[in-house]
Amino acid sequence: MANDGNKVITLMCERAADLNNLLDANGNLQGVDGVGVVKLPCSGMIQPLMIEGAIKAGAAGVIVCGCQIGDCFYREGNKLVRERLLGDRPPTLKKTVDRRRVLALWLSRLQTDRFISEAKEFVAELSKLPAPEVAPPPAPKPAPKAADAAPKASEDK
Repeated sequence: MANDGNKVITLMCERAADLNNLLDANGNLQGVDGVGVVKLPCSGMIQPLMIEGAIKAGAAGVIVCGCQIGDCFYREGNKLVRERLLGDRPPTLKKTVDRRRVLALWLSRLQTDRFISEAKEFVAELSKLPAPEVAPPPAPKPAPKAADAAPKASEDK
């Protein structure tokens, strides 16, 4: 996984599994090659578009990690994102997203070892899949023609 340059992006609640002592200065998870971590105040802030965007940009996969269901600090954020991932609440993941590239975990602060174990297993599974298709960058817009940019004589009067 680390050899091919693809990365697994982890979007997680800051109150889920405690990874603070396992992250380097760049947010990479030590002990699991190719896994980067982005912490949010609540997993309920995670939108399907974030997951889709990461995969389109070339991430090998995305781990979504929230508090255990029923134990959300902000009441129901973990339920909201879970329902979005399952397609039970809009906005949902688009059908074009390869579900094999998305892992959802609902862990308590103390379940760090389980997170590491699940992340290693996920990275191993992703390495068996073909490389994700990277969306081409958008084509540049053509510059306006000089004739279009200059005001017409009839507009000056």
